[in-house]
Amino acid sequence: MSLKLFACGDVVNFTAKEDFIDDRLKEIIQNSDIALCNLEAPIQCDGMAPIHKVGPHVYQPKESIVFLKDAGFNFVSLANNHIYDYGQKALETTIHELRKFDIKYVGAGIDFKEAYKSQIIEKNGDKIGFLAACENEFGCLYEDQNRSGYAWLFHYKLEDEIIKLKENTDFIVLIAHAGVEDIDIPIKEWRDRYKRLCDIGVDVVIGHHPHVPQGYEKYNDSIIFYSLGNFYFDTASFKNKSDDSYSIILDFNKHKPVSFEIFYHKKINDQTCLVDKRNILFNLDYLNSILVNEYQKLNNDISVKLFYEYYYNYYAIALNALPKNANLIVMFKWLIKNILNSKWNNDRRNLMLLHNIRIDSHRFLVQRALSIISELQK
Repeated sequence: MSLKLFACGDVVNFTAKEDFIDDRLKEIIQNSDIALCNLEAPIQCDGMAPIHKVGPHVYQPKESIVFLKDAGFNFVSLANNHIYDYGQKALETTIHELRKFDIKYVGAGIDFKEAYKSQIIEKNGDKIGFLAACENEFGCLYEDQNRSGYAWLFHYKLEDEIIKLKENTDFIVLIAHAGVEDIDIPIKEWRDRYKRLCDIGVDVVIGHHPHVPQGYEKYNDSIIFYSLGNFYFDTASFKNKSDDSYSIILDFNKHKPVSFEIFYHKKINDQTCLVDKRNILFNLDYLNSILVNEYQKLNNDISVKLFYEYYYNYYAIALNALPKNANLIVMFKWLIKNILNSKWNNDRRNLMLLHNIRIDSHRFLVQRALSIISELQK
């Protein structure tokens, strides 16, 4: 006997759509022993208030947990950059609702200890240990801060837990929420980190956060899925996107290497539908191949490109400098904004600077880009 794990990417059911998954995909989910997704946002509750942060605040209505359960999901990762968007109360409400419907969770908690706690599931003679962690965004518990939050992918507690699980389980699965959004390769720093965690015991890494699919690779005896993409995401900015992505079923048997099957899907009429490989907008074989062929050059080129197109102006705003190539109209608006809203602007700039320095992917990419640019200018 083996244990079958269905795993998919990010889920936000903001509009509380009951039939957010089509019947064919739902049948696959319900026939799995464990069905896992990344629950990307907390549950709405009375009196919740948005935390002080940069970027959108996201939540889901209470009914979304019911619909998740009805679809067949029985396990979620809470380690993501939106789970703490509405602070302690909303996260506690989310955990309460998950427990009420007997949905297991990992990667976040009401305190530091719970956030880094693993889950062990034993079925059909196989024991699998689960951990989840995210990069260091708002809500991350990178130290014991006497509040709720989620686990950090670079915290030593994560490595300690992996080593402990290695002694007590047959397999270890790490759910990782990290990476630069909207690019189809993982940056090298995350590849290196995941491989390091595999070296100390992780058998499978299941990644998401970039919102788009990335490739997978076998590393020694482990498998790393860098990004499964969005599974169902219906906030305003994703409402009209098809979110072509993929999910996996992993087959665990302690007498055999881990095997897997891939399922492709996309949003059609606001429903995630199982589709044929020919009907998706990405080529997974190609995404896998670029992890091997000229990866270093592609990684460097993307870093420099994004630095000039995105991060340069981001830092300019955070440091109260004029954006690059600003015209007279932009200069005038910048001047007026500074005169009229100096206190608000100072606070906003500080948050933007913190956002770029603290979040691992942003820092990694900018550091790499500037290193390359500096070498070229010698």
